[in-house]
Amino acid sequence: MKMVIDMAENTRDGIARELAAWLATGLRIAIWGSVGECAAFLETHGLDAGRFLMVVDSDRTRAGTLVPGTSQTIRSPDWLLDRPVDIILIACPWLAATIVREIDAARITYEGILIPSEGHLVDFHAAGMILA
Repeated sequence: MKMVIDMAENTRDGIARELAAWLATGLRIAIWGSVGECAAFLETHGLDAGRFLMVVDSDRTRAGTLVPGTSQTIRSPDWLLDRPVDIILIACPWLAATIVREIDAARITYEGILIPSEGHLVDFHAAGMILA
């Protein structure tokens, strides 16, 4: 049981360290997703509004509301058209292909898209994802 707890803590700590490193670069980071698993991801990894205030959700009816359990205000994807970011972090990797298609269709600019995978953040496009 202790080994499972240690692995979970290492996963959480690894992602938290990677996010802190990305943040320290000065790059603008937006987090895509706001409910359910995405809100849990934000809370688990300490993605608070003070450091990560750009949260976007595909559901435009959520714009202007708060992410459950955090103090981040949810924005619509259109918000990024006027406020471009360098990195988009998609917290739910199983939705990444759909979200990337939405981002590209809306012509939202970015330098990279990150997704969590096996306790680390990986580049969506370099991870061999297929946009089916």
